[in-house]
Amino acid sequence: MQVAAGAASGAACRMQRIKGALNHRAGSHAPFRPARPAFRHFGVALRQLPLAEPLRAVRADQATESLDAAVVQVISQITGVVDESMAKTLAASAEAAQQVETAADSELRSKVVGAVHKLQTGLLERETEVRLMLLASLCGEHLLLLGPPGTAKSELARRLSGLAQGAYFERLLTRFSVPEELFGPLSMQGLENDRYVRKTDGYLPTAEVAFVDEIFKANSAILNALLTLLNERLFDNGNQRLPVPLLCLVGASNELPESEELDALYDRFLIRRTVAQVTNAQIGKLARLAAGRPADPSSSSNGNGSGSSGPALDMEDFR
Repeated sequence: MQVAAGAASGAACRMQRIKGALNHRAGSHAPFRPARPAFRHFGVALRQLPLAEPLRAVRADQATESLDAAVVQVISQITGVVDESMAKTLAASAEAAQQVETAADSELRSKVVGAVHKLQTGLLERETEVRLMLLASLCGEHLLLLGPPGTAKSELARRLSGLAQGAYFERLLTRFSVPEELFGPLSMQGLENDRYVRKTDGYLPTAEVAFVDEIFKANSAILNALLTLLNERLFDNGNQRLPVPLLCLVGASNELPESEELDALYDRFLIRRTVAQVTNAQIGKLARLAAGRPADPSSSSNGNGSGSSGPALDMEDFR
């Protein structure tokens, strides 16, 4: 028994010396522990991963880039063809327009030139607005002028009324405007006879040229009748739908509409123009015009250009 106990004690001592040597080689004072099975399985799985997967991913990215480049090239080719076709179409249209024979001294052309001169006389930097307004009136459309106060928006409409020699109506709208301001008051006699009609004489339904300032401040009570009047040239008066003689309505505003309910009114204006104030270079001419003197001291006419004694546009030309 003593021999067996001594042999076991010697084996235990040898095991302790072996563990101490292993710990010393590893540079750690922690006791020796065998590797965990999970780490062994992870290492095995990592070694068994196929090396072809990263290469396959790289090849897929390269194929995608090649496809994107091909799509961009196709789009570029299509755009180039469209641009070339458009350029040819525009060139052909310009050439055809040059080949159209028009009489240089035709009566209509003389009338239009005279009307442009008459409308822009005494105004500075309003040549484009004058031509757009005349175009709108001759085509039966409406003109929207956007710009700050003091840019001759209402003056243009008044000059168009004087040129056409037609009935003129002008009104400034506010948030509190009522339909009676535009379409006329209710007929008291009609109410006595149980008829809901308006007295429209002298109001928008009987005007041929109209100017409505701050038009986008119109409320819902005004919008319905105004939209029909602008688009269909019709006005609902009581139980009757009456035609209106309106040639052109010039609308003015200091800002664009912000409410969605005003989008339909904005669409009624086919021609829209932003009007800017007179530039600083024209202040001197503006002061001379305000004083009643010619804008150009070397010219005897009070305006832009020379006078014109040709035929003038009349109401039949606008109709």
